[in-house]
Amino acid sequence: MDTWYTSKKERTFYGLYFMGQNAVYTFTYMFLATYLLLCGLDAVATAGVLLLVKIWDAVNDCLFGGLIDKFHFKKGRFMPWLKISLPLIILTTILLFRIPERLGLNQKLVFFAVAYILWDTAYTICDVPVFGLVTTMTDIQAERTSLMTTGRIWANIGVLIALMVGYVLPSEAVGVSFSNCALIICVVALASMFWLCFRAQEHVQGEERTEEYTLKSMFTYLLHNRYLFIYYGGQLLFQGLNTATTVLQFACFYLFKNSMISTVIAALAFVPSVIVAFFMPKVLRKWDKFRVFYLSAVVYAVLSVVIWLVGPRLVPQLILLTLRGFVFGAITVLEFMFTPDCAEYGQYTTGIEARGITFAIQTFTMKLVSALASVIAIGVLGLFGWQSVAAESFAELAALNVAQSDTALKALWAVFTLLPALGSVLAVLTWRKYDLRTSDVELMAKYNNGEIDLENCEAALSHPYPRTTK
Repeated sequence: MDTWYTSKKERTFYGLYFMGQNAVYTFTYMFLATYLLLCGLDAVATAGVLLLVKIWDAVNDCLFGGLIDKFHFKKGRFMPWLKISLPLIILTTILLFRIPERLGLNQKLVFFAVAYILWDTAYTICDVPVFGLVTTMTDIQAERTSLMTTGRIWANIGVLIALMVGYVLPSEAVGVSFSNCALIICVVALASMFWLCFRAQEHVQGEERTEEYTLKSMFTYLLHNRYLFIYYGGQLLFQGLNTATTVLQFACFYLFKNSMISTVIAALAFVPSVIVAFFMPKVLRKWDKFRVFYLSAVVYAVLSVVIWLVGPRLVPQLILLTLRGFVFGAITVLEFMFTPDCAEYGQYTTGIEARGITFAIQTFTMKLVSALASVIAIGVLGLFGWQSVAAESFAELAALNVAQSDTALKALWAVFTLLPALGSVLAVLTWRKYDLRTSDVELMAKYNNGEIDLENCEAALSHPYPRTTK
């Protein structure tokens, strides 16, 4: 560690950034659909707007990833973007959760669409650079792993903050509006994200490129980066069908008769993941990180199927969710560690250094899956007769005493358990094809940085990786 580029403070600031960023992301991902359904919006129409916004998202992320690769500030490659994004992500999050009540239903949908596009753009500007930053803070694999593990630990704390605010404060027992909850989250985010933006450094930016790649070479890079597509294809299935989080509060309110139970379920599912995060660095010293990730995903899939089969029985569900929380912890700690590997692999196989595009694919996929989960959850409920309601919190919803049909409640249980089980099984089958190993990535990074030649690199790899560049 005495040869590492980063100081202990820098690594702490890197982690703190993820606490704030994930508090914002988790609050939006977990509670936006609930907030929209409580705004009295039609479920099917809302799902349609969410889906249409993703068209801009696809263009937005790819354009911004390419912009990062082509445009260099004088004072760093990624840090200036983080400074630009900080006020934007705070302001757009507040805007997203403050749809004016005086607007009509169609006007509310338009307001939401505009606010969501602005939020989505702001989040891209902060997310792509912060993950790319690890590649310019250090080129030492162990140090990168340490930075990203620290980031995941603090990210889990941010998730926990978002869950506690989103589940407890709007419940029947407290009754705080989701708009004010979003404001609380933004204060936490600003206080924790600020330090990395103004105290960290890019230590190994490398030589300035004099040759820019073309649009054709960018697509060549992407098309030949098979592991990027395998990994995020699995994530698309795993998290895109993870509709349980979208409807958790409604499931607890209507199936378990109290939305506050969502706090218990979230805690029992999440606290074990925080515990696992602290032990993960020791595990990774002995095991390849993808093997740990894949085994955890297999166990997660099995438990998800069992949860669906058991049915809406509270005590067994709490036990199963607690067990699943431990493997979920391993998944959340490791899930973002593979994008830097795919970036090194892509450069090794094509000779094109396009990290901005690589991390843009990560950002796009993770935002896409959160939107897909909301679209699918809201859309299915709407198709099976979900009745629209207008309330600022579950305390107000309880007072209104709005009932749902048996068909809608059956659809709610399917969205809560069956679709996530299906997604996890399909993801595991997809990830079986991922055989890029950490030891091989280390060799590829050395070759990419000019530390070893191609002959020595290929001789030391665990298996051949086809290359398109000469």
